[in-house]
Parts: sequence; structure tokens; C-alpha cells
Amino acid sequence: MISFEIMEKSRKEEILPELFDLLFDNMSVIAPTGNDYETDFNEWYSAVSPAIDKDPRNIILIRDKGDIIGYFQYYVNRSVFMMEEIQFKRDYWGTGLFRKLYEFIANEINPTAEFVEAYANIANKKSREILIHLGLEPVGTNANGNSIHYRGDCRELMNKYRL
Repeated sequence: MISFEIMEKSRKEEILPELFDLLFDNMSVIAPTGNDYETDFNEWYSAVSPAIDKDPRNIILIRDKGDIIGYFQYYVNRSVFMMEEIQFKRDYWGTGLFRKLYEFIANEINPTAEFVEAYANIANKKSREILIHLGLEPVGTNANGNSIHYRGDCRELMNKYRL
């Protein structure tokens, strides 16, 4: 049974390593960094751990029979719903989980921001295609040029998935 829950920030020390395992497994196939696990973990953790403590940031844990099978990291800041990270275990790719996640977001989180934004690594064609499918359009790149910045209408996106 698939379920969604907001991660309790007090449990981040326990949960973040499990989320990184999922990310590392996916990115080693999609866009490998060339670094070893420990180097990538330390870099990721040093950015995510303090960021998740901030109020507007949250992580939705996606579970199947209690096991974490995915997560969605986001924040809402005034006019922007920023989709920071979404990962599913590969066994769940193409199973409709993405739609269920967005139905949860639209009906439970219901961000009222004007815009929805995300970044996708240039090497991650699948993510870029998903963002365009969601109605976001490329508007630029990040500072180092390795990711494309996307933007769309948040209310339109939420209405698409609201039950």
C-alpha cells in the first residue's frame, strides 16, 4: 500500500542516509558524478541537512508497506513552489507513482504559490521531459551551467492533479 507523509525533521539523521542511498542508486545510472559514494554523500548531506531545518523546506516520504521507496523535497517561498528533488526506486518507475504523488501534493499540501520551478541536470533527459510534461518551460540555467531552470504556473499544475 503506497502512502505519503511529511518527514519529521527531528528524524533527519536517521532518514537522510536512506534517501541518499536511493538518490545515489538512481544517479549512478542517470548522471554519474564519477565520485565515490562517501564523497557524494558528504557533499549532498552538507547541503541538505542544514537546508531541511529551515521552515519552508520539507520532504515528502513515499512508502510502500512501510519501506521508503521515494521522496520529494520542496519548499514554498512566497510566489514560488520549488521542486528540489524527486526520487523513486527504479522498480516503481512507470507505475503511476508520480501521478499519485502529485495528487497528494495538490490535495494535501496544496501550494498556493503563483509559480512552480525546478532544475534538471542537463544529462538527465528523463527529468527534463517530465518537467515539460508538467507544463514547465526552460527559462535559463544554473550558475555553473550544468542544470536547466524550469518555470510554470503552480495553480495550473495543482488543478491538473487535484481530485
